[in-house]
Amino acid sequence: MLGLGAHHRWSMSDSLNLMVETFEGLAVLRLKGKLVYGQNFQPLYETAARLRAEGHRRVVIDLTTIQSTDSSGMSALLEVRRLFGEQPGAVVLLRPSDRLRASLAMIRVSAMFDVIMDEGEIRRPG
Repeated sequence: MLGLGAHHRWSMSDSLNLMVETFEGLAVLRLKGKLVYGQNFQPLYETAARLRAEGHRRVVIDLTTIQSTDSSGMSALLEVRRLFGEQPGAVVLLRPSDRLRASLAMIRVSAMFDVIMDEGEIRRPG
């Protein structure tokens, strides 16, 4: 695991948690729980908007510990993408499940995200 400095600790509902870390100036949003209908995604959107307002041009969303995702969760990821703009590599998904990758491909939005499977790849420029 990379030596990431935590900015904020886990927060959000009991079912979805969010922690913000930085690595070499790059924001890493670590999500834990479920990205599903019924979740309050507002803290995720507010955090993404704050990071963008602070000047972050890229964000990594760590999905390693996400247990399940549905269409609402995919919409939440797309909203973060919208908040970060259209530039390639603006939103990087770290370790999305095979099912999530297939779902994103099915709705033809895979190209909107960079996907990495190893934290070491965070070091690569976008």
